[in-house]
Amino acid sequence: MTDQANILRLLAGLVDPLLAPLEHLPAGAQVVQIACGTGQLSLELSRRRPDLRITAIDLNPAVLAVGRADAAEAGLKVDFRRMNMTGLEFDDGSVDAVISRMGLLLSGLASFEESSQEAARVLRPQGLLSIATWTDLASSPYTGVGLPLLRELQAPVPDFEGLFAESSRPGALEDHLAQAGFREVEASWFRWETEYPDFDAWWDFAAGFGPLQPLYAALDEQLVRAAMSEQISRYRTSSGSYRLPATARLLTARA
Repeated sequence: MTDQANILRLLAGLVDPLLAPLEHLPAGAQVVQIACGTGQLSLELSRRRPDLRITAIDLNPAVLAVGRADAAEAGLKVDFRRMNMTGLEFDDGSVDAVISRMGLLLSGLASFEESSQEAARVLRPQGLLSIATWTDLASSPYTGVGLPLLRELQAPVPDFEGLFAESSRPGALEDHLAQAGFREVEASWFRWETEYPDFDAWWDFAAGFGPLQPLYAALDEQLVRAAMSEQISRYRTSSGSYRLPATARLLTARA
């Protein structure tokens, strides 16, 4: 499974809660997805609401190319554009809704202050913001399972937690949005489960990509697989699959 497929499997549970607030947008409304990756969230929105004008932005030209190809194959209208979330190329008050799944207000990507202000700037009065983000490393099964295991096996794990010092502070994300000029800021925790058909599928996800991959690769694979199997045994279902929980912070607001 590709890196993008692994990520999409993990984040699939966030599609409905992120798109639900957009149900009442009028026909022709402009929606922008920030840090879109391959734009699967935008493509799903286009399936549900082909009457909307949807732009998906990211800095990575490779994932944008994948998104364009997927849109063309499915006959969906999404405009994929290379753009920085701290320098949105939209006029003031020209956008009806901004959406983001693990992009806006995700630690390590961009300044919370600058990206929040840009999202607020491009939204029209009463424009809608709907985003989901990680606030700590324990909330994602990738790091929530992987980091404790790697440390138990004495791998040289960097201080990834330090990146989330600000976002893990209670009320921090809401404060950033309010300071950027957003109103009616609402935040909630959303929990879902991601299913992996067997241990090998989970292993491919846990050790096969991302920042933890080289840490796993530096250890004895047989030893790590045995320790991992024991670590996630409590998530094994009667059918042999694994269902692991994840928790994200959902935020909605009005400009």
